[in-house]
Amino acid sequence: MTDELVEVEIPIATETPIEEPEEKSIDETDRSPTTSSNNVESSIEDMPEPSGIVRSASEVIDATGLGGGILQPLGAAPLPEGFSEVELLISGEATSYKPVRELTADGEWFVEEDNLADYKIRVLVRFPSAESFSGVVVAEWMNVTAGVDNTNTWAFISEEMGREGHAFIGVSAQLVGIMGRDTGRIPSGLLDTRGLPTRDPDRYGDLAHPGDAFSFDIFTQSTLGALQWLSDQYGFEHDRLIATGQSQSAGFLTSYINAVDPIVGVFDGYLIHGRTGSAPHPSMEESRTPILIRADVNVPVLIFEAETDVTLLQYALARQDDAEYIRTWEVAGAAHSDTYSLSYANGLPRRANLGAVIGCENLINDGPQHETLQAAFHQLNDWIASGEAPDSSPRIELEDSDELVVARDALGIARGGVRTPPVTAPLRILSGDPVTAEGFCFLFGNTTELSAETLMDMYGSLDSYVQELETAAAESVSKGWLLQVDADIMVEEETQRAVSLGLIN
Repeated sequence: MTDELVEVEIPIATETPIEEPEEKSIDETDRSPTTSSNNVESSIEDMPEPSGIVRSASEVIDATGLGGGILQPLGAAPLPEGFSEVELLISGEATSYKPVRELTADGEWFVEEDNLADYKIRVLVRFPSAESFSGVVVAEWMNVTAGVDNTNTWAFISEEMGREGHAFIGVSAQLVGIMGRDTGRIPSGLLDTRGLPTRDPDRYGDLAHPGDAFSFDIFTQSTLGALQWLSDQYGFEHDRLIATGQSQSAGFLTSYINAVDPIVGVFDGYLIHGRTGSAPHPSMEESRTPILIRADVNVPVLIFEAETDVTLLQYALARQDDAEYIRTWEVAGAAHSDTYSLSYANGLPRRANLGAVIGCENLINDGPQHETLQAAFHQLNDWIASGEAPDSSPRIELEDSDELVVARDALGIARGGVRTPPVTAPLRILSGDPVTAEGFCFLFGNTTELSAETLMDMYGSLDSYVQELETAAAESVSKGWLLQVDADIMVEEETQRAVSLGLIN
């Protein structure tokens, strides 16, 4: 996150992110999981016949050798061993979509094609050798809240992608990712947000984006174009295609599932990573809260939420019961963003004081999002392959209040939710609650250290702590909330932390 900002006055795109939901009265809101009251069967009977049209990109160009090379998104993260990366420039004619009836909160939306417009965007393809390829491809809708592209989910799950040999497609689907905008909440000078054509005209000078109303079809076309390129160039034939995106991108994917997936049916499953309670209108007229994912979706959808998402970003308003193809994980001790999202992509140590690099004065969240998201992705992939859905998971408990507030134990740790060793056998208090509203720090939660005296009172000895830690890790693995390889690493790291904090025998 250290791209140099060059002071040049240029026109910039002005479409705004949907990161911060509007404040809404929730006095009468039922915050427990719920499903649509509409009858799914009758809804299907009333559904307009889909056009069945899946438009194709007209040109796919390998950008290798053009200009100064790839302008990497945030969250690029190191490539797994044996992986290659190629940037493609993909162009075509995309459609926008318009509703054919009122858009309802249950997500059972019906749309049709509207206007057509030309586009040319960039797509990043990261892939293993042909011999190591698993047959699984993950397409990420790159996030643009910071004014530049960000492969948030890749940063969190790239280790699992590398271990398993999955390929990755990162799509710059939105206008801001191509054309840029002002710096927004990022401190001035930290990022160059002038847009790709300005930053490297030799490579990106003819890129063009008609606006976010066309982003849904651009995502479809560009993903398919990159898949075809992988097949043509390397012989990759995929078995499963999974779409993902975090935060604002998760909101766009929510609308995509509700409106576009029934028409095009391209993806085999969705990992919805850290969505808010809202989702954008397909024609970009407004953002609506709350919006559920349609209960009649016919491919697996795993919704992954941190504490911050449930409360501050108001996902609790859009909670829904698990359904045949819907599962939700709400992770205790996790924040919307955390130390891992800053450290791994930038080669920095994973420490709670790392927030200083983006201007956060407090100790930011150092919770288990990375490890639990890798497990969630693994579970989703298995679900798609086998047809066997994972067990339902407990939700984070909320206070009985007019506000959305996480219920906490005497230490301050969230009750309920997906639980891992850092919250079951804690050495610190990990929370998704913001300490400040400055910059992006409100998304990074907080970490509160516990003294050696407190830890000795809690556990009695190092050996006793390690026993509780190992028991907690085994339970998380048995429930599918941690992969064994990540649980082993977590036990080793937490044991070392306990020693450094003064736990002794």
